[in-house]
Amino acid sequence: MLSLKIDPEQYRNYNIITRNPFMLEQLKRIRKISNSTASVVIYGETGTGKELYAEFIHHNSNRRNEAYAKINCATLPENLFESEMFGYMPGSFTGALKSGKKGLFEITEKGTLFLDEVAELPLSQQSKLLRVLQEKKFVKVGGNAEIKTDARIIAASNIDLKKMSAEGGFRRDLYYRLNVIPVRLLPLRERKEDVILLTFAFLNEFNQNYGAEKKISVKLMEAFLDHSWPGNVRELKNTLERMVLLADGDLLKDTGLLQEGSGEFEAFEELSQPPAFVGISSLLANMDSSKTKSLKEITEEFERNLIREYVKRCGSLRKAAAVLHTSPSVLSRKLNKEEK
Repeated sequence: MLSLKIDPEQYRNYNIITRNPFMLEQLKRIRKISNSTASVVIYGETGTGKELYAEFIHHNSNRRNEAYAKINCATLPENLFESEMFGYMPGSFTGALKSGKKGLFEITEKGTLFLDEVAELPLSQQSKLLRVLQEKKFVKVGGNAEIKTDARIIAASNIDLKKMSAEGGFRRDLYYRLNVIPVRLLPLRERKEDVILLTFAFLNEFNQNYGAEKKISVKLMEAFLDHSWPGNVRELKNTLERMVLLADGDLLKDTGLLQEGSGEFEAFEELSQPPAFVGISSLLANMDSSKTKSLKEITEEFERNLIREYVKRCGSLRKAAAVLHTSPSVLSRKLNKEEK
């Protein structure tokens, strides 16, 4: 059984727990700029807690009592961008609310707007976002009057926006507009001291939530420290919760449980080889040929079938994304597009 002499709560800043020197320096940097209106981009791998850091900035700013809103840019359909961000007037389009709708820029007029996965915005949406950031005003869908906004923008990305802009995938002018204060979060594999703190913090949380008295063995903690945690803090938390719920007895020691449930662990290694090539003929056979379709519709349907097959063979959306050299959010958006 392993006991912790250091209380994880001593290292809690808002909802962030760390004693890593680099991460503490980032928190110090955030405190310095929290009261400014400067835009911030938080860089970090999936699961590193980018949203927590955005909330930390808002919580430490003089806007803390104003509205805070967030939107995942990867899941925002292109045809809904303007209505979600700028709002619309009554009767602007079929299905519009009779009362109209406030957009996120209006809701957060004196507060903070968090744009998660901002790199996933199509170029057409990037230009519309840039215009608002430059002019500090927008027009609702179906309206004529310009509305001013003082929303503070915080963006997050797991992709290097500077490199992306150099390659033409992200507007260079938007990059410079957003990237006033860059904040970088280390992956969990590069701050192993935090693995221990986070493990005990989450264990305390789950024990309280589930009325349990679980403790962790030295063997399991060593396994946690050896693992690379590709899903970072989110993966650690989900893994520990699964173990608390499934483990027999009060001592968490069976590393075999790490292979269960989500499919995120396979002998502590990520899927290193792609699955066997997906046959084109089998995918074409599954396509609906009962009605006439455009080339675009046929291509999108084929793409969805391909994604589904890779998810099935890889065991998870995240692993399929790794094999296909893209992000889970992109695959999710392409799959969900079928429902639009």
